[in-house]
Formats: sequence, C-alpha cells, structure tokens
Amino acid sequence: MIIVIGCGEQARVTIDAIEEQGKYQVFGLVTNSDDELHKKVLGYDVICKDDDVGRLVAENADIKGYFLGVGVGTGSMKRRFELYSWLDKLLDAVNIISPESVVSKYSQIGKGNILEAYTRICNGVTIGNHCLIQSFTSINHDQTIGNNVLIGCNVSMAGRSIGDHTTIADGSSIGFKKSVGQNCLITDGTVVTKDLPDNIIAYGNPAKTLPRKDA
Repeated sequence: MIIVIGCGEQARVTIDAIEEQGKYQVFGLVTNSDDELHKKVLGYDVICKDDDVGRLVAENADIKGYFLGVGVGTGSMKRRFELYSWLDKLLDAVNIISPESVVSKYSQIGKGNILEAYTRICNGVTIGNHCLIQSFTSINHDQTIGNNVLIGCNVSMAGRSIGDHTTIADGSSIGFKKSVGQNCLITDGTVVTKDLPDNIIAYGNPAKTLPRKDA
C-alpha cells in the first residue's frame, strides 16, 4: 500500500500511471487543503492533511511507501523539495514507471520518480530521486539527471547533465553534450545550444537567458 501526496493535476496523472503499472495499491491521498479533505479523487479517498501523515503511518502498518504527486505550479520546485525532505524520513518513495515507457536495463533510476507513457530512457542514463518525466520525452544515452527535476512532454535530450530542481518545459530541446545547471527554468519550446549555469530562466531558439530571482 502507498499514499499519494497531493490532489491536483499531477496526482491524477500519477494515479493513472499507478493503475497502469499495477504494482501498488493506493491507500489514499494526502492534501494541504481543508476543502479537499474527505473528498474523492478518481475514486480514492483524501484521507488526511500533510501534517497528519506521521499519525496516519503509525496507525496503518500496511502503508509502506508514498509518491509525491505534487506538480510544479509556478515553475518552482521548492515546495516539492520541502515535502520529500521530511516524507523520506517516514516512508519509502516508490518509482512509478509506465509499462508503455521504454527503459534500458543499463540505466540507473533512483527513488520517487515517475516515467509516464512513451518516455524513452537510453543506456548509460542516470536519474536521481523525485523526478517527473512526462510523456513522449526521450533521454539519449550517457546523461545524468539530478534530483527533483521536471522534464515536460515531448522533450528531446541529447545533453550531458541536468542539475537539481530544474524544470524543462514541453517541446524543448537540449543540444548534444550540453549541460543545464541547478534551479533553472527552461520554458516551452526552448532550444539549448550551449551550457547553462545555475539559477537562470532560458527561452527561445537559440536559448536566451535571464537570472532567476525565485531560485
């Protein structure tokens, strides 16, 4: 049994993937909102708030793991980092891997990641913890993806590395052997043709950059 943290769009996508994978049963969902408490999401009960997870786990020995079904919202990954930093001390974070993804047996994947349908992970790829990799994205061989990274739909990646807490939005392209730093936001359709430092926003083709003030 696992719990899903969150009740929004990412949580619903996660439930779809959990059911497709067929490996885990969902005990219920966890919210930070009084308005969502005791409602249902895709047929699953919203059972408690964030600050009550410790009690929930103590009273229900069947709960062995969790998945962080909280999305990006404003583009910042800080909230996700804050949540999994304490949740990892209570439960094991599980991987949700769609059976319709293609994952090389020569890749390495950490914990708490979701690989949505039609993603492709090639040999020599290393993925850290708590990453969201969305549908129709391809990560070519011998790349390193850090922790708490969101890679949107239909992203083409031929780069070298992506730093922690970075978001790469839909339709972007990371050029051959290029690296992206930590806490970056690569906006929709951006084409990265050179290495990018930490704490920037990138946009356009070829990518132009701005400092990221919320990093």
